[in-house]
Amino acid sequence: MKNLSNLHYDYMDMVRHYHPASEPYTGCDALFTALDSGWELDNTVTYEETWLAGARRVVLYTFTLRRGEDKMVMPIVDNPYVGRVVTEMGLELVPMRRSNGRVRKTAP
Repeated sequence: MKNLSNLHYDYMDMVRHYHPASEPYTGCDALFTALDSGWELDNTVTYEETWLAGARRVVLYTFTLRRGEDKMVMPIVDNPYVGRVVTEMGLELVPMRRSNGRVRKTAP
């Protein structure tokens, strides 16, 4: 397990669980809850950039977590904590690709 002390999420009193059937994406609070519950991050995080109404840029990061033989995919909307998690844990950012091989995101 990677060192989580630099992520400064210990102060959070809120516990938030994520399930893909209940919401299409989540925030870092659900990621922190998973990490605190023993899930571990894969080293690669994919991201996708979209534009709302052609004017507002939104980046969605997809984290893969594992605990034992279980696997969970957690899409998270861009926020300052996402950048911190990626940087502090030395994760690799990879643009998501469409089935035709084209990149559908640009660098965050």
